[in-house]
Amino acid sequence: MNTNYTYQLTQYTSILRSDGASIPPDPANRDYAEYLAWIAAGNTPDPVPQPTTAQIIASLEADVSKYIDSIAQKKGYDSGVSCASYAASTNATFAADAKAFIAWRDSVWTTCQTIENTDLAATPPIVPTSAQVIAALPVAPW
Repeated sequence: MNTNYTYQLTQYTSILRSDGASIPPDPANRDYAEYLAWIAAGNTPDPVPQPTTAQIIASLEADVSKYIDSIAQKKGYDSGVSCASYAASTNATFAADAKAFIAWRDSVWTTCQTIENTDLAATPPIVPTSAQVIAALPVAPW
């Protein structure tokens, strides 16, 4: 057994060893048995690393983007980009949909910027869930 290793918990069930190995919690796995022996010897693994503010923002923005697309899809468009592309359409219905959607989308991202500049910039940061952010967004145009 190599006693020079240290271990870190992960957000998954595997344990990360200091040499980069990802160890599954399998009693038949020799590396996992060594990890358990290391714990039994009184050692403590490093905790699960916390995401950075940039990682949190990226995750929230990805979820908001999916939400925006889902609103456009409810009206029959492929995505938010597709809906917005009809802003100059000669079809009055498509053009009206696009203009309402674009105004709403702008207000959505303005709300997200406010959350980023207040909640996430607070000390300590207030980290909302994606569901909380989406619930705080302006009502969709349809």
